[in-house]
Formats: sequence, structure tokens, C-alpha cells
Amino acid sequence: MDERNPETVRGVITGIIFKNEQNGYTVARARQPDDSEVVIVGVMPFLGCGEEIEASGVYQTHSQYGSQFQVQAYTRTMPQDLTGIYEYLASRAVKGVGPKTAQLIVDTFGRDAFDVLENHPEKLSGLRGVTAQKAREIQASFLRQNAMARLIEFLASYGLPVHLAATLSELLGPQAVEILQDNPYLLCNPPFDVDFSAADVMARDLGFEASSPFRLDAALMYELSWNLQNGHTFIPRGKLLEVTAQLCSADIDALEIRLEVLAQQGRAVCERLGETDAVYQWQAHSQESFVARDIARLCAMKLVAAPNAGALMAKIEAEQDMVYDPLQREAVLQCLTRGVGLITGGPGTGKTTALKACVRLLEAVGLRVALGAPTGRAAKAMTNLCGKEAKTIHRLLEAGFDERGTMVFLRNPTNPLTADVVIVDEASMIDLFLAGSLLRAFKPHTRLVLVGDSDQLPPIGAGSFFGDLLAVLPHVRLTEIFRQARGSDIVMNAHAVNRGEMPHLRKNDRDFFFVSTRSPDSTVSTLITLITERIPARFGIAQNDIQVICQSRQTLCGTVSLNQALQQALNPPAQTRGEVRWGNATFRAGDRVMQVRNNYDRIWRLMSAEDFEGPDALAEREPGSFGWLGTGIYNGDIGSILHVDRAGGILVVGFDDRESEYTLDQLDELEHAYAITTHKAQGSEYEAVLMPVFSAPQRLLSRNLLYTGITRAKRHLTMVGREEMVATMIENNRQNRRYGALRTRLRRELNDAE
Repeated sequence: MDERNPETVRGVITGIIFKNEQNGYTVARARQPDDSEVVIVGVMPFLGCGEEIEASGVYQTHSQYGSQFQVQAYTRTMPQDLTGIYEYLASRAVKGVGPKTAQLIVDTFGRDAFDVLENHPEKLSGLRGVTAQKAREIQASFLRQNAMARLIEFLASYGLPVHLAATLSELLGPQAVEILQDNPYLLCNPPFDVDFSAADVMARDLGFEASSPFRLDAALMYELSWNLQNGHTFIPRGKLLEVTAQLCSADIDALEIRLEVLAQQGRAVCERLGETDAVYQWQAHSQESFVARDIARLCAMKLVAAPNAGALMAKIEAEQDMVYDPLQREAVLQCLTRGVGLITGGPGTGKTTALKACVRLLEAVGLRVALGAPTGRAAKAMTNLCGKEAKTIHRLLEAGFDERGTMVFLRNPTNPLTADVVIVDEASMIDLFLAGSLLRAFKPHTRLVLVGDSDQLPPIGAGSFFGDLLAVLPHVRLTEIFRQARGSDIVMNAHAVNRGEMPHLRKNDRDFFFVSTRSPDSTVSTLITLITERIPARFGIAQNDIQVICQSRQTLCGTVSLNQALQQALNPPAQTRGEVRWGNATFRAGDRVMQVRNNYDRIWRLMSAEDFEGPDALAEREPGSFGWLGTGIYNGDIGSILHVDRAGGILVVGFDDRESEYTLDQLDELEHAYAITTHKAQGSEYEAVLMPVFSAPQRLLSRNLLYTGITRAKRHLTMVGREEMVATMIENNRQNRRYGALRTRLRRELNDAE
């Protein structure tokens, strides 16, 4: 059945087969008007026996449980007859009411039972075994359930995701529906972050005028938020008004008035920066201002190098059996004398050697060092390099959620990190907000060392923190390509691309190869052959160590299309592999997947040390036999699906030595990762990389994107596609401009400090 053409099922719930109380995923039986039964599955919290349901969705055939109806949206009606009322209450849908109490309620109050539960709980205390306190608890449960059910149905009627209901209920209370009816544009605000167009549909249906102040305010704030997600910390005032007018077809003069109101309310900040009238979200303005002040504070620290630094350096060189070149030595020694140490350079220039020496030297002079990186893979590589545990920045800061579901860091000004020096690798990936959170967790004397490649892509989030610091502060740029690195065509061609030169595409005799193809189809088939046959056979690199990296998600050579083709080739359907359909994707045991958003609360546990031999062995493994050890799975973490329990609504995904369980409504956190974008690959290295270079949107045909992709490969890189596409990317050295004022603010702070 095509999910774009859903069917409808109507019936009475006759049994609850399974219910996950945490997320509402439910498997139930429904009796249809012709007395036939259908098994329905989906996120349907608070569903109870006896209720009438009308659901839209699709029929699917489960390999073990047969035909099931996958619910995409539904409405429910409370039962009206005595049998239905009893079945509903006896199913324990209301906390505190079981079959015996349900029978007493129905026998005593008949069809008025629900009215008593909602409006006259004192009448319940006359029943055997029901105290006044228990009556109030029963009423509270009934009201909470009905309010949540009403909220879910309200959201579903506008096609909004059910998972919003829990947060809305927590923040807005039992009157959430009424509050949203008064101002549906609240949904555009954090932490809901609903698209403006979706809230606009609801508002029009509720009778809101196009000129409503609520609507204009939401449109302005939505544009600020949208541009923040695209890397800009502010928008020029004229541009903001222009794009917002296009978004909501509003008069610019009316928007001008509302912008002034937002500024007076403190939700937006308007500031003159040189010749630009900048408009910020208040959080972005606060963060940019703080980062500039705090970096200036670190730069003003009075530090003196240890008198025995030279002798310690000589000892470290002897231990590592090498002699540092002058720039490496300068890069290491600056960490003793600067509050902010900056080290940058391309592949093969000795950044990792300098980083390792920094750790050794700082610890040798008695300083406590903490190591961090933006991604799990980068942190693991840093750990292996330094012989000292490195954590993701989020783990370092002990990320979690507060009672309102807002992400918080437990390491903060009142509970700072204990380290004297924090060293962060892959610093080009740090956005403005993460930088601010890191700096807020410092003690007054804590120093910062950043190591990264400034020519790689800027961070996915707002700002260009590392690049801005390099533009203003003293730093060391490593430029010498060491002899060992000169033996790698990957390294040499990466530097050629960075200089604007064509790589040697026809050499094909060491670790860098190019395969010419004439069409998208031949590009895809070549990639499959390389992964399944040629690279494993010729170079001894396993399929799991080969990563396809694409410029874009779309096109026939983008990640969406390639993931479907590669899944079919590398992990086709089989009786031994459980699978589940999610939107247009099928998640199957053995699939390579990526976490695509930070989930600081996701629980993981340590996996066993047993070796898995392919997806069939993974599918046979019994999950859940090891204790919980920690929380946090982060954007960019890659793993494999170990087990699919379709009936229980659970997937188990292994990430290196950890495993985590996903319920079906959490699958929007995962994507297939046989092919990933260059942006997602940033901060990670792979034994072998395949890069399709056939076609992509013009904005993604850039030199730094090509350079970043090449530098992800450790032992082997093959480009597949058109030579002229490589040339086009190298010629395009235009950086997408990001609106931000960190450099301006930092220069101002440094000048004021002099």
C-alpha cells in the first residue's frame, strides 16, 4: 500500500495487546462494523477498551505477526453504552480503577459514570474501597487522560506530530488546547519549533486575520530562528523585513512596528554594527556578546612559561623519538603562555603530534588537562592518540534535560570543570552556542587550546567561532607537510585542492583513485561494485570500514537515493532480519544508521565483547542483557541496528561498544548511513572513502566541501563521476557569507582592555 494514499479503519477497541507507557506506542485489536477484527499499531497514548476509533494509515504484513494496520492519524470517541463504559474502565485506562471498581462505578452511576469521574468525584467515595483521597486521585487521572487525549486529537487534526503533546501538556497544563486556540503561533517558539506554515494553517482555520500581531511576531521570530539554523547570528534589518514580508504576505510598515515591539519585549535585539542595522534573537545576541567578552578575558590572563619548558620539550621529543620543527615547537609552547592557544593546519602538517605534545607538556608542569571534541568519533580518535580519555564537548559538560525538557549542562558557572586547561580538537565544528556553554563552565583561571583545520567547512550551527578567533588572535598555522605524509596522495591532493589546483586524477597507484562514469546510474553501480568487491579484494578493507560521502542529500547520487541502493546491495531483506517501515525508509537488522540529532537523555548500555559476523548474526542476538551505564547519543554517531522487535515497537542500535533502544516513534532520530553528507562526515575519519562527484546543487559545489570530504579518508579514497565536476568545485572558492559580529566584538573588547 502506498503511504501517500492511506486507508481508513473504524471500529471499537476490544483489547490492548501491548502498550509502552513512556511513549504511547500501542498494539490493539479493533472490531470493525462487519464484526471482523483488525490489529492496529502506532502511537496512541491513553487508548482504552470500549472506545470507538477512526484511524487513517496503511496495512502492512509483519513477517511474524501477519497483517497489521499502521496508524498515522486517528480520532477516538468515548464509549456511550454500559458495556463499552465498563470495558474502558476495566482496561485500567484510568489509574486507580480496575475491573472490580469499574463494575461498581457502572452499576452505581450507569451512563453518568464519566460525568461523575470528571465533575463529581465526591460521589465515588461512597463506593466500597474508595476513600476520598482515592476519589480525587481517580478524578485527576481521568482529567489528565482526557486533556491529553483531547490535545493529541487537536494536534492530529492539523497533521502535527503526537510527540508534541507531552511537552505542551507539561508547559501549558490541562488548558493547552484552549491556550493554542487563543494563539496557535506559540507552536513556533522553542521548545516546540513547529514550522510557521503549519501554525499558520491552524491559525487560519481558527479565524485569525492575516494582520494579527501574533502572526506578524511569529513570522519575524521564525525568520530569525531559520537564519540562525543556517549559520547567521543576525540578519540585516532590511533583509529581515523583506524576507518576512515574502513569508507572510505582510506590509513592511506593519512588520516594522511589530519588530519594535519585539525589541521592547526583549525577544529581539536591534543594534547598529558599523554600516549595518543588525537584528538578533536575544539568545544569539547574548551569546555572541558573552563569547567576545570571555575570550578577551582569557587573552588578558598573565601567564609565564615554566623555566624548564625547554628541557621538558626535549624530554618529550626523546620519548616520541622525533624532533619537532620550529612551528610545531611554537604551537606547543604557546599553550604555556596564552590563555587561548590556537593551532591550525591541513592534513599531514603535524597537528596531531603537536596536540599530543601539548597534553604531555601541560601535565608535566602540573596542570590538569581535559580533552574534548565535537563528535564521538573525533573524541575516540583523540583518546587513542593521547592515551587519555577525551569526551564529546556535550559529555564533558554533562548535558541533560531539566524538568521542562530543555537541554541544560550540569557543568556551568556554579559547578565548573575542574581542569586547568581544556583542549578541543576539530575546533572548526564548534558553533557559537556550544562555545558559549564551554566557556561558561570554566573556572576563572582555566585556559583554552583549540586545534583544527580552518579550511574545512564551518560548523553546522550558528557562527564561525574558530575562524573568527583565527582572524583576530595570535595563532600558529602549521604548513610543513612531513615526509611520511608526502607518501600519501590523499594528503598531497587535499593540499592541491586547497590551493585551487586540480588533483592528480589519473595517477591511481597509491591511495587516491578516480573512476570516470557517464551517468548517475553507472555512478551508483560503480560505487556498489567498489564496496562489495573491488576495495575489499584489492586493499583488504572491510565493507564496514568503507564510507560513501556525498555533497548533497538529493539527486540520484545524493544520500537519500544511494542509501536505498546500498541497503539493497549490502543488507537485503531476509527472513532472519527483522525490519520496520518508517515513512519512506525501511530499518532492518544489520543496517548502518546515524543518529541525526543530539539526544542527551538517551540511555545506553555497554555491549558484550562478542564478535558479530554479519547482519544475520546480529538479528539472532538477544538484546538487553547488560546493565545501563550512561546517557547521551549525539548527532553524527554511526552504528548498526542489532535487533528489531516489531511487536514490541523496539529497535536496538549498537554504537561501537554501546547499545541503545529506540521506540518506533523515535525513529526520526535515525537515518541510514551507508551514504552520508560531507557536513555529517566532518570531524570523523574513515579507513576508506568513496565520493560520488557527478552532480549536486550549485551552492554545494564548493572547494572547501571537496577538501573536507577528501580529508575524511585515512587509507583509501576513490572519487566516482565526472572530472569536470571536480574542476567546478575547485574553481568555486566563494564562501557562503555568514552574518555575525564576533570578530567586531572581540576586537572591541581587546582594544578596551589595552
